[in-house]
Amino acid sequence: MARPRKAAPAAIRIRMYRIGFGDCFLLTFPGPTRDHHVLVDCGVHPRGNIRTMEAVVDDLLEVTGSHIDIVIATHAHQDHIAGFGSCAARFSRCSAGEVWLPWSEDPSNERASAMRGRRQETVSRLTQHFAALGGSQFGAVEAALQNLAGNDVALRTLRTGFRGARVRYLVKGEDQQDAAGVPGLLVRVLGPGTDEAFLRQMDPPAKQRYLRAAPGGTEVVGGVHPFAKCWIPSSDRGPHLSRRDRKLLSDIASDPTAGLAFTLDQAVNNTSLVTLFEFRGRSLLFPGDAQYGNWRNWIDAPGADALLSQVDFYKVSHHGSVNATPKAALEKMPSASLAAMVSTQSEPWSSIPEGRLMDALARKAGRGIVRSDSLPVNGGPRGPRRGRLPRGFSSGPFWFDYTLPLEA
Repeated sequence: MARPRKAAPAAIRIRMYRIGFGDCFLLTFPGPTRDHHVLVDCGVHPRGNIRTMEAVVDDLLEVTGSHIDIVIATHAHQDHIAGFGSCAARFSRCSAGEVWLPWSEDPSNERASAMRGRRQETVSRLTQHFAALGGSQFGAVEAALQNLAGNDVALRTLRTGFRGARVRYLVKGEDQQDAAGVPGLLVRVLGPGTDEAFLRQMDPPAKQRYLRAAPGGTEVVGGVHPFAKCWIPSSDRGPHLSRRDRKLLSDIASDPTAGLAFTLDQAVNNTSLVTLFEFRGRSLLFPGDAQYGNWRNWIDAPGADALLSQVDFYKVSHHGSVNATPKAALEKMPSASLAAMVSTQSEPWSSIPEGRLMDALARKAGRGIVRSDSLPVNGGPRGPRRGRLPRGFSSGPFWFDYTLPLEA
């Protein structure tokens, strides 16, 4: 059981772990007799792994006293749930009140099971296809496919590995008052919905995107780039390609399966469980890796503007990718009271995070924004120089904390 809470200031603590290319956040809410803990994701991409996972899990189990009130797995990508598999033995010593997953992972839901079956079969065939082709030019495609596969152990841990846990598969609108028995905690479930028209909308229209500057001052849409850096021109003269390189590029351009691999990857992002935590006058938005359709399914609905206008903390969606934070949503969040964290690094995708989105967040978040890769970790890719942390933020050996004071 969780240890009784010590005397502490009335505040919410949000801990973002430096996990590599992945997400792992531990939220701590003060209660009358003890602290209450919510774990949102615990995963890392195999090509963005900086080998901190075991230390991260040891730390969160120590902090929580091996009892987590709510464990949330936003969606079934390795960079969000792989830790539940690789550290299954550690989590077996942990109890939980409830485990939440999106409805799309419900084994008793026939529609969800059919979706997963089609996806798994397609991923298997695409993996075989690109393995047969060989060559480093398909690295980004293979990384996307890797993120979709090999999650069986992690999902089994989530469904059966936490002692005493009630497992729930949530859909948009299933709000939780006093969630999992945490007094005063309201969790609004904003996504995912079940309408396939929204689930299929991966990329926002141009007016809702933060665009990337191109040579000559024009703008182009950012996103995951399937081509190696050596093929991207650094000047108007363009790259000098060998005959072999030109053939390889032609092969990629003529192979529609590469686009299918990225589409599958984005479609799973769009099933992300999107949660808004409301606790004693504070509001925290955790959208997983939601892409445009998932966002649009609720930001266009009545009352959404009011919800966004009260957000005090924003977990930046999809590691700061260009296609995962609509302008309309960010612009409606407050400025003076907003803080943000983004768990990110530029491996395995050099186009993440998108610079213009990060600049927009820096201007918007009056309380500051911190990105995980600005914390140096041995063997991990180095992000931008950190400088002095904004007020309310602090750091440990492999995490950043943000302390959000509660209203009286």
